[in-house]
Amino acid sequence: MCKYCFNKLQKEATKFSIERNKKFADYLNLNQKFCTNSEYELAKEKCVLSAKEAVITDSEGNVVWSVPAFDFFENDEAPATVNPSLWLNGKSNYLAGVFEVVKDKIYQVRGFDIANLTIIRGKSGWIVQDVMTTAETSRAALELLEKALNEPVIDKISAIIISHSHGDHFGGVKGVVTPGQVGKAEDNKIPIYVPAGFDEECVKENIFAGTAMGRRADYQFGHSLQAGTKGIVSTGLGLDSPKGTSTFITPTNYIDKNQTVVIDGITVVFQITPGTEAPAEMNNYFADYRALWVAENCCGTLHNTYPIRGAQLRDSSGWAEYILEAMEEFADKSDVVFQSHNWPHFNTPENPNVVRDYLLNNAAIYKYMHDQTLLYANQGFTAKEIAKKVAIPEELKLNWYARPYYGSLPINVRAIYTKYLGFYNGNPNDIDPLTEVEQAKLFVEYAGPAEKIIEKAIVDFENGDYNKAAFAATQVIYTDPSNEEARLLVADAFEQLGYVSESSIWRNAYLMGAYELREGVDKKKKKLASGRDLLQCMSVDMLLKYIGITFDNHTNDRRNVRFKLDVKTKDNTESFIVQVYAGVVLTHPVYPNTVIPEKSAEITKEQLFLWGVKQLDVNEIKGNANDEIKYIQDNTVDISETARFNLSEPL
Repeated sequence: MCKYCFNKLQKEATKFSIERNKKFADYLNLNQKFCTNSEYELAKEKCVLSAKEAVITDSEGNVVWSVPAFDFFENDEAPATVNPSLWLNGKSNYLAGVFEVVKDKIYQVRGFDIANLTIIRGKSGWIVQDVMTTAETSRAALELLEKALNEPVIDKISAIIISHSHGDHFGGVKGVVTPGQVGKAEDNKIPIYVPAGFDEECVKENIFAGTAMGRRADYQFGHSLQAGTKGIVSTGLGLDSPKGTSTFITPTNYIDKNQTVVIDGITVVFQITPGTEAPAEMNNYFADYRALWVAENCCGTLHNTYPIRGAQLRDSSGWAEYILEAMEEFADKSDVVFQSHNWPHFNTPENPNVVRDYLLNNAAIYKYMHDQTLLYANQGFTAKEIAKKVAIPEELKLNWYARPYYGSLPINVRAIYTKYLGFYNGNPNDIDPLTEVEQAKLFVEYAGPAEKIIEKAIVDFENGDYNKAAFAATQVIYTDPSNEEARLLVADAFEQLGYVSESSIWRNAYLMGAYELREGVDKKKKKLASGRDLLQCMSVDMLLKYIGITFDNHTNDRRNVRFKLDVKTKDNTESFIVQVYAGVVLTHPVYPNTVIPEKSAEITKEQLFLWGVKQLDVNEIKGNANDEIKYIQDNTVDISETARFNLSEPL
């Protein structure tokens, strides 16, 4: 047996990881001792008020966000345990505070959240563009703005624009306004503008698939890791995700087509961009200030056509087309392009085409990934093979704002392949494939015993071939999760792979895998699919669909039931037919030719919500379908009970 030592300790970078990071720095012409680039220098510009000492807490004193936790970025030298390119992205996001986008008109708070909060001066108050992830961070951002500008902001909000349907852009809304303040501008209320389909897409991601997506997000964002040179250094979009309260308020205004709207006296041109970074998303142009907001369609990093937390596959070709549309419509009328993450890019006297170039280079890389994937697919290559072949074009490699800090070419390519051709690779072996556990058992049976596999994997590890070592030893784990040597070897291999990853997602996933293989998964820590706000704001139809998702059709008590359900909302009563057939909950509105069943029930929207979270008292229901409603409620699953499922080992 070789000299490899099994233990649970975090390790230093090996000589192979150090050499890989050095070669990567050389490839990008970076000096690891005094690490800087043009994006870091740009991120430092136009700071109105620095906030490097900021610590944000919730109402109980728990730390939601800490800038000082990342003060290791005060060092100029990129550490051996961090890819030097990713180090610069994190170092740039460490520059927390209030920043000027357009003098006296547009400001951003950066470094208080994974996302930015932006304010635009209107005729009577401030328009808020995106509201961060949590109520605590958005409120702290507004307070910092008041301090920096020495004028009211919190009590002078005239409108909110939310660019798209991801939680880090709407979750902080109750730190900005209260539900009672929200309404139509003509009623002297604060309107909330969102792209069409916003509510539905919020529900799909945060409720329907929310528990699975939330657990996988643990790996994408490294939720169990500490900030540090062996832990979290960046998410690519910002430093980290805050640990505060996610909130939701139903919007008032839905933008369903390209249009111009005057908001608080300011001309805002909306460009709808569905199916890009989010299914419901929009850019907007502030004509009065010659400023183009590109949401998250361009954001200082290559983005994901598929994030590893899970999401609907994104259309990279359409994405590129919408960026080109924005370029043609707005680039020559803009002095600055800015977005919900990272920092703006400004035209300068030396380079008056920065905005146009920024959009062009972003469009080029999304279209490049799309076209090259289909070129190789049509030549018979599989998704995994194409992922190994496609690389950033040499002409684009030093466009730092398109480097893969968040998204990555290999995963994006596999997503594009899957969007067109599905997950099947054409080989009949994959028509009815073995499960991961079955595959591992076969591997160990053929290549084993386990001790022999581990011995060979150690040789790979000590030769710097961490992918092979991790793969082989993982097969042992999937055959025998209690094999401590296999667990610790995979953890060490994952760790080194994390240390050299330019993509924050890759780094975080590898380091989370290492952490959980060493320490185990805390099964007691529950994670709900989403906050109560979003559940309560769901439509009646969406709530009924959610109940259907949580219904367990494996119960021994299999009944066929059918009843009419009348749900009283604030404005009217909505009627549905609810049926359990073959263990499936089927729901639909009452159509003109629907045969109305004898059983019926009348409930409020609040009672429907309580039914969805297994807390409905059926004795309070009007009608004669109480037994049927109780039957469904008794056989739905509390998804939070299994929210902490395994990812680096079998369930």
